[in-house]
Amino acid sequence: MSSQTATFQQRLAVLDAVPDTPALVLDVDATQRNIDEMQATANAGGKALRPHAKTHKILEVARMQLAAGAVGLQVAKLGEAEVFLASGVTDIFVGYPIVGAAKIERLLALAEQVRISTSLDDIAVAEPIGRAAAARGLTIDVLLEINTGLDRTGVLPEDAVALAQRVAAVPGLRIKGIMTHEGQALPRSADEATLARETAEACARMVAVAEAIRAAGISCPEVSLGTTATARFDAQAPGVTEIRPGTYVFYDSTMAAHHAARLEDTAVWAVATVVSRPSADRAVVDAGSKVLSSDRINQKDAPSMVGRLVDRPDHHVVRVMEEHGILALPPGSDLRIGDRVAIVPAHICAAINLADSVLVAQRGAIVDEWRVAARGKVR
Repeated sequence: MSSQTATFQQRLAVLDAVPDTPALVLDVDATQRNIDEMQATANAGGKALRPHAKTHKILEVARMQLAAGAVGLQVAKLGEAEVFLASGVTDIFVGYPIVGAAKIERLLALAEQVRISTSLDDIAVAEPIGRAAAARGLTIDVLLEINTGLDRTGVLPEDAVALAQRVAAVPGLRIKGIMTHEGQALPRSADEATLARETAEACARMVAVAEAIRAAGISCPEVSLGTTATARFDAQAPGVTEIRPGTYVFYDSTMAAHHAARLEDTAVWAVATVVSRPSADRAVVDAGSKVLSSDRINQKDAPSMVGRLVDRPDHHVVRVMEEHGILALPPGSDLRIGDRVAIVPAHICAAINLADSVLVAQRGAIVDEWRVAARGKVR
């Protein structure tokens, strides 16, 4: 790790301030720095910033992002959108196909309160939304999802124009643009150059698709890309109009592995207590999969780990059970039973969703507690 600043040392004082463990602790100053820096990155590249709020699920954090200049929020599910209405957001993108009468009704109810848009990759998704919206006198903005290599949802680039033509003909819908999640860049990349190349290829495919749709006479104003690890490259790509990072607000061990941040830039730590030291190379803490999740670092050729200690990056959480986190220790580790440690999870989004609330820290002291208001909103 690079030399630790006085500010970082002050942040570590929170280990003693936490009333009991395990607990997730959010450093509000670090969170604000991360928000401001990503907003500055987007502004410098002339891109709109739409944070993915599924990372934090916290109203107070959403308000910080909007105050810094975010154009709106992305959410994964309608339940999250319904919660975030209370943050004062006026523009929400639901980046998930809306299927079924119950969900369409909820989408239209949201459309009567805020500017709402959603993603889709099939006419079978588009037509029921359009019919219901037209019957209510509404028009729903949609972004066509493009598969740039993740092979999750999304239409292949070569099929995008045909889909756009069919969707453009559906009453009650308006094509707002195209979107993708270039998450495939993470497991394929072990270094900065590869990550930059994978991102550039995804951006180029997206811009080409948008130009083809426009050439077919269909409006396609937005070209939107996501992921925190690639955001710094997306922000500089010609033709991209919007970036949608989520994890940047807190960062995690995966983002540190991809050089999107340093471990000491992470804004949420899991504070845990060493409860067992059964061997020289192993310790056990009271934060297991119910706190850290079981997600592992998402990087090509990365060692198998669920988290790292923020001030001892050579100490890895390599295995979790529900209530146990197993630490692999380097030779000479002085960890003892009763010591408290700050763990940076491999995937902070999953860890946040396991918590009812987070303790809020500032300059090493606990100053508040914020509810994870959209926790478990999977519908």
